[in-house]
Amino acid sequence: FLAISLFFVFFSWYLLKNTLITPLKKLGESISTISSGDLSKNISLEGKNEIAKLARSIELMRVNLVNIVNEIKTYTNHSLSGIGKLSSGNNELAARTEEQASALEETASSMEEISSTVKQNTENVANAASIVLSATNLSRNCGEEVNDVVRLMKDISEYSNKIFEITDVIDSIAFQTNILALNASVEAARAGEQGRGFAVVSGEVRELAQKCTDSAKNIKILIDNTVQKISSGSDMAEKAGNSMLNVVNSIEKINNIISEISIASSEQSKGIEQICTAVNEMDVVTQKNSNLVEQCAKQASSIEMDANELLKMVEH
Repeated sequence: FLAISLFFVFFSWYLLKNTLITPLKKLGESISTISSGDLSKNISLEGKNEIAKLARSIELMRVNLVNIVNEIKTYTNHSLSGIGKLSSGNNELAARTEEQASALEETASSMEEISSTVKQNTENVANAASIVLSATNLSRNCGEEVNDVVRLMKDISEYSNKIFEITDVIDSIAFQTNILALNASVEAARAGEQGRGFAVVSGEVRELAQKCTDSAKNIKILIDNTVQKISSGSDMAEKAGNSMLNVVNSIEKINNIISEISIASSEQSKGIEQICTAVNEMDVVTQKNSNLVEQCAKQASSIEMDANELLKMVEH
């Protein structure tokens, strides 16, 4: 029994050493190596237990760290190269900018001649703005008058609805009158002294007929009111038309002002011709500057992209 116990103890110790202690020791050594900054040694542990899985995860982390470090070096080199090119381009751009400033001085003298013409144009535009404001007020009045017309049309609609209601009453009365007339015919067939019933029915018929007459009068009154409302609506529409005519007149005045602006613009074009000469001289220098600026922009963009990539890698 003692031999079996000793065998079991040694076997357990051997198993524990090979499956846990030794792998953990190797894993600890590998982690220490990585923490010291040495990423050149691979981490390899066989097995499917949790320690082996942890070792594979750490190995994957080491590989990723190696890739990140290599990419950082590459992006850093690109950035340094781009910064050098950008600096050189900026120096040349500064020299060309001085040439452009000289051309701008010639442009300034032509701009003084344009200034007086622009001032006149400004005054004309101010007059046009005043007329446009008046036209706006007229349009607002037209809108209010149109709203009045709309309200009148709504009143007409309400009266029409009442007419329909009264018409329904008349139809109902007419129907009842027909029924009573039929009853009167039946009573008349019974003739004789019993014809008194016919007199009663006839009286009711006359009463219903009177109601029909009253309803007809109401219809006439409503129709008269409707006609009056329509007439008022027509008057309002006419006023709106007159207001629109005033708007048209204001627009014609605006057209006259625009014609004056056009004449002033013609004078302004003469000054622009003088500017064109200076602009042509500026164009050559500007084109060169544009090319340099484009190159600088590309380099700056490249540097920015590299910096962003580097920042992402560092953050992650």
